[in-house]
Amino acid sequence: MLDYNGIGRRIRIYREKSGLTQSEFSEILGVSESYISQLERGVTKVSLPRLDEIATVLEVDIALLASNKIKIEDDVCNSEVFELIRNWDHDNIELLIGLLNSLNQHFNKTDK
Repeated sequence: MLDYNGIGRRIRIYREKSGLTQSEFSEILGVSESYISQLERGVTKVSLPRLDEIATVLEVDIALLASNKIKIEDDVCNSEVFELIRNWDHDNIELLIGLLNSLNQHFNKTDK
């Protein structure tokens, strides 16, 4: 099953990395700015032909946009993680770090 929220986040990250505003991006694709906004928020599902067109405009492989399983550049991953937590307060970030440490310990135990 496709993760449309993840696809939308990756589209936004690559759009911003390309230096395009939502308005400029929508104009290039011939769609409304509202559509781009909904797409990037995961509100609207994207068709495969449209996703291919988006990937072409952003000059990335369509697989980078479609799949959560593909290893993408560290700066993009960091951007995606940062985007998810950028408005969190210190206590929430500390909670996340604690959860990540616990998961890391769990994974290290199960890998042995």
